[in-house]
Amino acid sequence: MTQRAEGFDKEQTIAGVEERVAARFPEAAPDVIHDEAVVAVNRYADAPVKDFVEIIAERDARSAVEESIGED
Repeated sequence: MTQRAEGFDKEQTIAGVEERVAARFPEAAPDVIHDEAVVAVNRYADAPVKDFVEIIAERDARSAVEESIGED
C-alpha cells in the first residue's frame, strides 16, 4: 500500500469534501452536503489505494448535490 493509504483518515476526508462542495454550492442545505460527502467517501473508503478517494468522492458528492439543487 502507499503511504497515503496508510494515513487515510475517513472523517478528515469527509470534512474536506464537505467544505469544498459547500463552497461550490452555498445555496445547498448543509445536511444534504454532509450526507452526500459521507456516502461518496464511504463508497471508496475500502479501496486498496486511497490516493484518489478524496478527488473521486468530491466529484460524486458535487454531482449529487448539484442534482438535488436542480430538483428543488
